[in-house]
Amino acid sequence: MGILTIGVREMVMFLYQSGDLESASGRRRMQLLGQRMHQIHQQNYGNTDESEVAIATQFSTDNRTVRLSGRIDGVLHRGKTVVVEEIKSTQTSLELIDETTFPAHLMQAKTYAAMIAKQRSLEEVEVWLTYIHVETHAIKTVKKRHTNRALLDHIELMLRRYFDWFDVYNTHLENKMKTLKGLAFPYDTMREGQAHLVGAVRRTMIEGETLYAVAPTGVGKTAATLHAALTTLAHPDDKVFYLTAKNAGKTIAVETMERFKQRGLTIKAITLNSKENMCLMDEVDCDPALCPYAKGFYDRVRGALHDLFVHDDVYDATLLKQYGEFHRICPHEFALNVAELSDVVIADYNYVFDPRVRLIRFFEEGSVRPKLLVDEAHNLVERSRQMYSATLSMNDVEAFQAIVSTLGSREKACVNDVLDAMRSAVMTRCDRSFYVAERVDGDLLGSLENACEILGSWLDSHKQHALRKAVRETYFEWLAFLRVHEHVDEAFRFTIEHTDHETTLSIVCLDASGPVSQTFRESAGNVLFSATLKPVDYFRRLLTKGIGETFTVPSPFDPDRLGMWVDVSTSVKYRDRPCSVPRIVDSIYALLEGRRGNYIVFFPSYAFMRTVLAAFDGEPYDVLVETPGAILTEKQRLTRAFLAPSPRSKVLFSVLGGSYAEGVDFPGEALVGVFVIGVGLPQVNPKQALLREYFNAQGLDGFHYAYTFPGMNKVVQAVGRVIRSSDDLGVALLMDTRYDTDVYRDLFPDHWRFDYLFENDYPYERLQAFWKQRTT
Repeated sequence: MGILTIGVREMVMFLYQSGDLESASGRRRMQLLGQRMHQIHQQNYGNTDESEVAIATQFSTDNRTVRLSGRIDGVLHRGKTVVVEEIKSTQTSLELIDETTFPAHLMQAKTYAAMIAKQRSLEEVEVWLTYIHVETHAIKTVKKRHTNRALLDHIELMLRRYFDWFDVYNTHLENKMKTLKGLAFPYDTMREGQAHLVGAVRRTMIEGETLYAVAPTGVGKTAATLHAALTTLAHPDDKVFYLTAKNAGKTIAVETMERFKQRGLTIKAITLNSKENMCLMDEVDCDPALCPYAKGFYDRVRGALHDLFVHDDVYDATLLKQYGEFHRICPHEFALNVAELSDVVIADYNYVFDPRVRLIRFFEEGSVRPKLLVDEAHNLVERSRQMYSATLSMNDVEAFQAIVSTLGSREKACVNDVLDAMRSAVMTRCDRSFYVAERVDGDLLGSLENACEILGSWLDSHKQHALRKAVRETYFEWLAFLRVHEHVDEAFRFTIEHTDHETTLSIVCLDASGPVSQTFRESAGNVLFSATLKPVDYFRRLLTKGIGETFTVPSPFDPDRLGMWVDVSTSVKYRDRPCSVPRIVDSIYALLEGRRGNYIVFFPSYAFMRTVLAAFDGEPYDVLVETPGAILTEKQRLTRAFLAPSPRSKVLFSVLGGSYAEGVDFPGEALVGVFVIGVGLPQVNPKQALLREYFNAQGLDGFHYAYTFPGMNKVVQAVGRVIRSSDDLGVALLMDTRYDTDVYRDLFPDHWRFDYLFENDYPYERLQAFWKQRTT
């Protein structure tokens, strides 16, 4: 075994951290307070004192060499005595604190003292464990002298204890590296398109570069990209992140990892889910006074980690909740700990890119070498804008003001200040329904910061209050607004919008490529893949600031197995929609009569769907309708009904960009045709107009960036539902005069083969001929 490199804090916290789990917001607040208090305390250091001292020292124990690294808060010089100071902020009363109160703090300080003693050949070192109370700013310092010999004994004991765990982990690493050699593909055969994709992804990951892979729907991108990325895991810190926008994508990735395991691969893979999805309580509140799974979390988590790591390999939500229940620990926080030990992390985009929930332990503390696989990457443009946007509602704040009227004077005053600042911002700009500024009012930011400080303290001291849930929800909403504001630059706008029912104040992100591209730059290789990455310059500009090569995967499917017609006889522009209804209805009949089967009709809006539905005689068919705002169980019920056998043709009325337009597999006979009405343009509204203006100012075609390109991505995804394998057979019909223009023709995927339909052309005969030719 070579030299093992370990971070001091990482090792000490793993071995000695104890006590309760804090909420993420509480940890962040304490970190920010702690940083400020560190800086203030260090300002009192003398001229010869050293602060924030980076250190790395090697030790040998039991024929193993370990390189410990870290950063010491202070190395002080008091005469001939060298002092190692470790500074900690705390909410605990200083009277209750001594050197044994927080074992991890003392062990961290002693470890740094041992490192300084060895590095500087010191016979003894004095350790100062300094606690600063966050509210009173009072200071208590626990002082202890240690000889060089005693410090070395501490290091030896600690390393032996760590090796008990590390030997288990290292055995896994060794087995992983053995089974990665000659790793078998998870399926018996590899499609031609998959083979091309595997080679391109492998090269990209080895070189640590960025690749945009355009691969037709049904190629098998998940298996190909994971196989290629796994074969490039060469270092213990290498970790594959498989990122997706939808739960269906996570499910496919988990199934693929199980297949790799069945093929003999030793691998640890985890799926991360939301805190709400993982919580074992009726209500999510991570305060240890309220949640038994947060109380004493760190006293039990090491045993749970060892248990899980030894007995299981692929960790989904169900399994993690079972371990959480058995070991009485929070499954969500447990999952984050497990992710540090896993080789593959399957998660939503937000765990990597969202400033409010991203995994700081992986992407800001530099503890791993992340290799990013971004599934359905066309979704990341809009999702990233949403991650860096935030909204406050006047109605919500006014309702909250009424709720907190029974709280203390400080709490009421801070909420009143927020509302006053919002009203002031609105009153000075009340002459129009939509107002745009380049920055948020300073008074509003100041009042929000003060309110979050006060409400956070209130939450810490009111565990059972009847209004706790309402206060906590508002606190998180305001904190999220402030966190988004930390990233505001020239690509953001501050908007005030009035409607008949409410007034909202928003930070609107028009272009998140700054922070998103930074994450990509700091990764050890990135592959962004989708069937819809045209034009690739659009995505490259908005995700990686122009960085990245392009690779197009040839379609492995026979293009003749998709009968496709583009009807350019009828305009479906908003103003022309009433006149288009008869042609649309006739085309739906033609689809359903061409051959019995399941069909989906994709509309540009729910309103237009209802208009067509009113003119459509669905009596001879099974007609299903997607409803806006449907919850997960309702969507699942609709999907089951669509897939259920029927002696009649079945049609699902849906919308472009909805649940059924992408990320859902309808293999074989489950779906035999789609009808896409319109070109998928986003709804015209003031915020889309802002996007158009912003990109125009960048010297780009603002209309295409705000409307054309996002819309056509939805169209391509919808058509991609039909052919998912080499055995699939189906039809697709598109309708809009705009498809008969160079702009849209250039955006059609290369593998599409289609005929145009003009005014006197009708699809029924074409459909009949297609099905007759393919089924006889």
